[in-house]
Amino acid sequence: MLSHIIDFVKNNILDEFLAFTVASGWVVLIATVVFIFYTSQNKFINAMFKASAFNVVLRIVGSFLYLMVLNNWFESYDFARLILDPNTGGLMAGEGGLLTTLYITFFVGILALPLLTHFGIVEFIGILLGPIVVKLFRVPGYSMIDAIASFVGDGTIGIVVTDRQYQRGYYNRREAYIIATSFSVVGIAFAAAVAEELGFSSIFPIFYGSILLVTLIIAFIMARLPLKKFEPSYYEGKTPKSVEIPEDKTTLQHAFDSAIKQANETKIMPTIIDAFKNIVHIYVGFLPIIMAIGTISLIIAEYTPFFDIISAPLVPMYELIGYSTEVAAQMAPASVAGFADMYLPALFISGATSEAARFFIGVLAFTQLVFMSETGMILVKTKIGLNFWDVVKVFLFRTIISIPILIIITNILVVMNVIEF
Repeated sequence: MLSHIIDFVKNNILDEFLAFTVASGWVVLIATVVFIFYTSQNKFINAMFKASAFNVVLRIVGSFLYLMVLNNWFESYDFARLILDPNTGGLMAGEGGLLTTLYITFFVGILALPLLTHFGIVEFIGILLGPIVVKLFRVPGYSMIDAIASFVGDGTIGIVVTDRQYQRGYYNRREAYIIATSFSVVGIAFAAAVAEELGFSSIFPIFYGSILLVTLIIAFIMARLPLKKFEPSYYEGKTPKSVEIPEDKTTLQHAFDSAIKQANETKIMPTIIDAFKNIVHIYVGFLPIIMAIGTISLIIAEYTPFFDIISAPLVPMYELIGYSTEVAAQMAPASVAGFADMYLPALFISGATSEAARFFIGVLAFTQLVFMSETGMILVKTKIGLNFWDVVKVFLFRTIISIPILIIITNILVVMNVIEF
């Protein structure tokens, strides 16, 4: 549903929406500078535009870069070419830009989120699936809503859902960390686009099924780690949402009754107002920072040998499992470039002659889950408490666990003649 709305906006009113995002960029740029020196009497406005010195710099840089790319500022200067390049700033902003998709996704998705989170679906799914999910992943059944939000929409929406539910008392901090870093799988629409780019549209169910399988295995492992920094404490003293099934009811009956009760208790107008406040918060506090970090990361990936250098140890490993030196040299930087942006590995490996290599890297890019142009920065901005180094650790952990699993999956598919080595 969400992907269809995004496509509608892109195909019918994209120019108008881009004009809206330009206006938003100007507001963030000007207001962020003004609020360095000014304090409003309104708490909400202060909360939106007052920020730490580091965040102020990132907001100003991100807003400026977004406006620069859309308006082609300084295009005659050499330094601007680094930013306006279709593979750097041009990949982030503009008609086909990642940030354009995020602007639309968050606007539509956050307005639609209360339908998932406030009208009983969370309670129904949480109670119904609770015992299974707790046993497998040691998180409440409510977490399946976050996974559904990611699946039908986008991984970033899944993270936002998790953060909101954590603040409402549905998860403790440890649970929120596991859910946000394990179940925020990429939306099926984007995965389909990457599969087509890599030549796997004909076997897309196998491609996406492999992503889900590896993701679930990593979630199972993640749930059993010590995670000392992320203690099982609730957000600012929130009362935990516990589930106790009465003796005179079945699980299904109690799930249904709890869902009806939650739906009846929800007030529509305050919920809609909160949704719009969340949109403003993300437009002001998240998206400019994503633009800044994403563009800088892509410039590093495109114009420096940074990823080639840090991935050099992976080349002999890929050679050892049977890939040619040429293909291994393409796979190695693609294996780590996903930290900058999820689409980069596909760009790095799309020219590889080996189907197995393209499949391996294509799936790996999604199972790594965190990337700084989107989900990484959103994780840092949540109330769960992750910092930049926590995101790096998540990326490295997921990469290290994914690689051996994908070696097995890829070789099985080769033996079954689904793909060629």
